[in-house]
Amino acid sequence: MAVSLSSIALVGLALVGLALLAPATADEVILSNGDRLTGEVVRQDGGRLQLRTDYAGEISIDWEQVREVRLDKPAPVLLDNDEVIDIAAVTRDQEQLHLSRPGVSEPMTLAPERVQIIEPEPWETGAGHRLSGIVNLGLQDRTGNSESTEMDLDFELNYRRRWQEWQTTGQLEYNQTRSVKTTENWSLRNKYTRRFPHSPWYGAAWLRFNHDRFADLRLRSLVGPALGYQFEADDETRLSAEIGPLYVHEHFYDQPDAAVWGPALFVDYEQVLIAERLQFYLNGMGFSTLGGQSQDLWTSWAGLRVPLVGGFVGSLEYQIDYDSTPAEATKTTDKALRLKLGYQW
Repeated sequence: MAVSLSSIALVGLALVGLALLAPATADEVILSNGDRLTGEVVRQDGGRLQLRTDYAGEISIDWEQVREVRLDKPAPVLLDNDEVIDIAAVTRDQEQLHLSRPGVSEPMTLAPERVQIIEPEPWETGAGHRLSGIVNLGLQDRTGNSESTEMDLDFELNYRRRWQEWQTTGQLEYNQTRSVKTTENWSLRNKYTRRFPHSPWYGAAWLRFNHDRFADLRLRSLVGPALGYQFEADDETRLSAEIGPLYVHEHFYDQPDAAVWGPALFVDYEQVLIAERLQFYLNGMGFSTLGGQSQDLWTSWAGLRVPLVGGFVGSLEYQIDYDSTPAEATKTTDKALRLKLGYQW
């Protein structure tokens, strides 16, 4: 029996119509009060479940208020023993979680605190790494030991793999006015971080270098370990502080070298003020000597960052560098106001 092309076309159109009429699959979240939400589970971490929806964008849900999660496709889960398993559903029963795994009849029952992350990134499991950074070109107005209006370059690179992180930040300022050099300084700040598993505490080590020709500073080297604490680390707020002994060696152009040591405090803070539109940031270091020659150092960067398009960002930044015992005939404080355009990834 012959089948016409028109019949085949009609059958094909019918199948397409049925496919379009079939309900789209999605993850489902059932709350303790019985409410049901559908969407795509993006991540569960830090006591919050992120759910991307068509009707309300991405919403954040208190993890303790979630009674059940049903996944359209199996998702990886990172446990507190660093094991990664795939699950199809999660059910909360009093003080326990029941994890349903594909192809396994009996669910895995665990205490809630043992489930670290649902949908972890590869670098969080040790299966990969994360490299992020930002490069800025800035227009600045500087007063103090250097008097100029100029352009400068700075960058920040972060490499993260599981519990280890390496951060490098650099800054270069060089300017000439009517063939006369008015600014020549650079800095390079390196930090190694070793985080303690499932703890806000971490260990760190600092290695910093700074050069400023107009402050008579050929090279300042700072090195030392630190103990840090992560107060906040989510999409809205990031706050950490570190304290530890720091050794400072200063090599000058026109006066004897100096070396001191003492306690140092490091602060790193970021806060989203307007979602995806405005961010405040502050990075600072304070140092004071113990015994011998008295010297206090303070360096800080504070600014407002505005995301633009395609990864580009604009920033307005204010920097202060303070040295209580500068070289002879130089000032204690340098201040700079910068307007920067950067690219972030």
